[in-house]
Amino acid sequence: MKRKVILSTLLAGILLSTSALYANDAVSSKDANALNNSNSAKRLKAIVSKEAAQHKLALKKAPKEVIEGLQQTVVALRALHANQVKPAKDALEKATKLFDKALKKDPKLGLVPIADEVQVNDFTGNTKLIKQTIQSVQSLLKDHDIQAARKMLLPLQDEMDMQTEFLPMDTYPVATKEALKMLNKGNSKLAFTTLMTALHTVVTQVDIVPLPLLAAQDFVLEASKLDKSNKKDALKLLASADDELEKAVLLGYTKKHSAEYKHLQTQVKNIEAAIPGNSDISKLYDHIKNDFKDIISKPKKDNVTVVNS
Repeated sequence: MKRKVILSTLLAGILLSTSALYANDAVSSKDANALNNSNSAKRLKAIVSKEAAQHKLALKKAPKEVIEGLQQTVVALRALHANQVKPAKDALEKATKLFDKALKKDPKLGLVPIADEVQVNDFTGNTKLIKQTIQSVQSLLKDHDIQAARKMLLPLQDEMDMQTEFLPMDTYPVATKEALKMLNKGNSKLAFTTLMTALHTVVTQVDIVPLPLLAAQDFVLEASKLDKSNKKDALKLLASADDELEKAVLLGYTKKHSAEYKHLQTQVKNIEAAIPGNSDISKLYDHIKNDFKDIISKPKKDNVTVVNS
């Protein structure tokens, strides 16, 4: 999983709607259609749902005072935008009390999740298509046709992008109080600017989860549940896992020569070799399950953080 932190763009229409302020884990309608238009839709949907659920469980729940306080600051912004000073002041006073209450309960709130969204980029092509595309791109790059190469590379995504918005509770309540002070001094323009600046400090965190690695893991898990006599189907599932692992390498989600990938590939081959025999291979499956956890979680240790000011 790769992680990056960028400046929030979810708040572009903040003056028109407060719907962005409610945490949710819904997959967008466009992505839902992508899930439903594939022969492997059920498997993909199950993988995505499971990963999204785990992501949601890992997030700490936002205190209701924080959500309500944030909503009040948006109410204040909309009022100021309409030159309604009294309603704006009332909203900011409510927001201040709510934030103070939340921080009194937990002075170390830090970043609080306020919105959550899952987007799926499902690449339905096989490894052969990826290789052909890469060769074409390399030819284009040799001719310095950068724009055409870029267009060809764009579809080469097979991932879940789990985007979470966080409110920085060490700075946002301070800005809210400052805006209220400006209003009390009669400076509504500066109060509006202060609130807008504060909203743009909301942090967007995007967790990128490679679908080929999750699919490979799912194929192996399914194979491990088969009866010992069902060797043919088990080998087919492991072959599919192999294909997904190769796809993960070709798409750059892991490295062919990395220790994690090489170990995982060896484990798959060991199970494939052991299946025709009569020995107990349950321990081999147990080992490979842990190996998948390692290769999927490893990039978490190499997070790239970018904060735009």
